[in-house]
Amino acid sequence: MAAIVKFNDALRRAIDGAAALLIFLVTVLGIGQVISRYVFNSSLVWSEELIRLLYVWLVLIAASTAPHMKISFLEGMLPRFWTQILKVAQTLIMLVLLALLVWGALRLNTAFGNDRYVTLGVAKSWYWTGAVVGGLLWAGSILSQLAAGLAAPREG
Repeated sequence: MAAIVKFNDALRRAIDGAAALLIFLVTVLGIGQVISRYVFNSSLVWSEELIRLLYVWLVLIAASTAPHMKISFLEGMLPRFWTQILKVAQTLIMLVLLALLVWGALRLNTAFGNDRYVTLGVAKSWYWTGAVVGGLLWAGSILSQLAAGLAAPREG
């Protein structure tokens, strides 16, 4: 049981670390873009595309561990067994929605993945791959969180 909780914590730390690195890169590139434009009167033409690409990855990766809005009124009224059933049902619904996200990203990648960014010269498949990786990380994160919650000792 403790291994599940340790795995869940390690997964969340790794995802949070990746998100922190991405936000650092987006911030540094944004500051560099402003300094280049207003101090040196020259533009880093590639930086806007790279920031957009990194931002997509950032949002999708960071969303996988972010606390999401939920209504817990019913959870507080139910016995532990039914609360666990409710959490499993919520997780299954989220997994279906994430499967749709990943499926849609794969279809878009098939249709537009060979297009290239004008200034970066890299394939736009990197854009859609962010949705695939983010969706899979999100699915892994909610499954890990569910397993850790079900393995937790009973309170009170």
